[in-house]
Amino acid sequence: MSRIKIMSRTLASRIAAGEVIERPASVVKELVENSIDAGAVEITVEIERAGSRLIAVTDNGCGMDHEDALLALQQHGTSKLLDESDLNHIMTLGFRGEALPSIASVSKFTLFTRQPDVADGICVMSDIDGNITSRPYGGAPGTRIEVRDLFCNLPARKKFLKSPATEEHHIEEIFSMMALAHVEIGFKLIIDKRVVLHTPASGKLEYRLREIFGKSFVDNMLFFEHAEGGLYLSGCVAAPGFTRPSRRDQRIFINSRPVEAQAVYRGIKDGYATLAEPGRYNPVVLFLEMPPEDIDVNVHPAKREVRFKSEYTISRAIAAAVSGALRQTGEHRSEAADGFNDKFLTPSGKLPLAVIMEAAEISYNPVEIEQPSLPETVIPLTDLSENEAVIPKLPVSEETADTPEEPVPAETAEMPEKLPPESMIAPVSPLVRPVAPAAFSGVWPHRIIGVVDNTYILAESTGGLVLIDQHAAHERIMFEKIIAQISSGKSECQRLLIPETIELPRSMIKLLLGNREVFEALGFEVESAGGTAVIVSSIPVTPCAHQSVQSWLYDMLEELLDNGSPASAVPPQFAARAACKAAVKAHDPLPPEALESLISGLRSCRQGTLCPHGRPTMVEVSLREMERRFGRK
Repeated sequence: MSRIKIMSRTLASRIAAGEVIERPASVVKELVENSIDAGAVEITVEIERAGSRLIAVTDNGCGMDHEDALLALQQHGTSKLLDESDLNHIMTLGFRGEALPSIASVSKFTLFTRQPDVADGICVMSDIDGNITSRPYGGAPGTRIEVRDLFCNLPARKKFLKSPATEEHHIEEIFSMMALAHVEIGFKLIIDKRVVLHTPASGKLEYRLREIFGKSFVDNMLFFEHAEGGLYLSGCVAAPGFTRPSRRDQRIFINSRPVEAQAVYRGIKDGYATLAEPGRYNPVVLFLEMPPEDIDVNVHPAKREVRFKSEYTISRAIAAAVSGALRQTGEHRSEAADGFNDKFLTPSGKLPLAVIMEAAEISYNPVEIEQPSLPETVIPLTDLSENEAVIPKLPVSEETADTPEEPVPAETAEMPEKLPPESMIAPVSPLVRPVAPAAFSGVWPHRIIGVVDNTYILAESTGGLVLIDQHAAHERIMFEKIIAQISSGKSECQRLLIPETIELPRSMIKLLLGNREVFEALGFEVESAGGTAVIVSSIPVTPCAHQSVQSWLYDMLEELLDNGSPASAVPPQFAARAACKAAVKAHDPLPPEALESLISGLRSCRQGTLCPHGRPTMVEVSLREMERRFGRK
């Protein structure tokens, strides 16, 4: 008897749906793309319970007649691709004919549609067993699709969905990307009966960016247009110094399709060249229009990945566009200064008194550093309590500086290789430091002998050579101090003389305000200023001087988003881990006293050999290994 069976159509549809519909945000993406392809100029998305209860997309597009509405639910039913030759000239967002059947196979699906010139429309309903029924519909022209009880027949897939706040964040991200790609269309997003984002059609990218990311984001962007061969590039790039810790804000659109492509990222990096900061990414919103035959979008069912006919040509054009935008800005500033000089300066090169008095005004603009830097010395950590972390570049008295360090017996340095993950985030008592083994299996260093690349501290131990990552080491010291503050309920904060107003993306505003108590435990005092702005009146005393409040808070929130933790209640250990974004960075030069302080601080930590993310803070090269490499043994 044959063991091979042909699976049922229902089972095959549910398996295929797993490639197209990964989460509720995938449903939003596919339905909004269909609305755009239908010529809609107004699109409304309604979400309930992060999409698990309801996802509804309403548009005023061309609609469908009775026959097309029924065929749309058939596998590979599409009006956008008719024969094989059309694969080389794909200009629509959808074309595979898989989205609607896939969505209908894993939910309770209802389609309402009516064409503008037809008196009555049709309502098509599909249950979880694939049974399709229809009835007349007399609503407004356009199409409305309702998806209820997503993954109700796939409990395994539903079990692996993230928290409601995380899924809402992914929906907002997809929605924002579609809104950026089509500024000529009005978009409205409603989550649990509340309007989250409403962007009317404007035709101007600057307005759409301001509505989604805020004014400060737009003020730091340089807009450009560039044509090269058959390519047309437009959009905006960040001014040097305006950076993010990840590529999240490098948004790429090719023929109005949001994509990810390494060739594009290489072009952006080459365009910034030496202006790029190591380990940081400049925000970019890039639109690339190119012949459809030079790009393959039929790589993956999600249509996120693309392939180019010539990656080198794409990278070179993008690099030229980015570098041109940066160079052109400097030229414009120079021309503006020349025009000012010609208009106002007297022949002696001085401004007339009338011009000065007319423009005179009093303003107070807080700056990042309002006083000269303090002496570059450090309080040795051996003179502090076990749970106090030290920030480099603090003043120190002579008697404190002369205090000798207490030696650590070699036998106490023998540690097992691993600890359970819970040990890395357990709160530390403010009174008693628990004795717990660390993951470092060598001997703690006793003398610093140098620094490599302003990143790795080289130290000598009785067992050989120890390399310490200065960023990971400072992260661990700060993490344990913050955890101790949270557990004791006594956070150290510094009130700002003038509260600082900062702008953040809407998804981050929601995460910040939804976890205000946790951020207050860290030392932040924030309140909403409306829209994309918040007012910060106090900050923890742990940030380094080189990082602004806005940059630190943004990096911290992005860390929470990247770790999948934008829930209604962020665990304190997650927030503390994200707060470590203020630690000294790789390539930050540190004085010798700060290097000694980091090593001493690791000794006083409960788990000084691992950073809060689980990476090692130090690595040992034993004498035996050196002898082996030099062929001595």
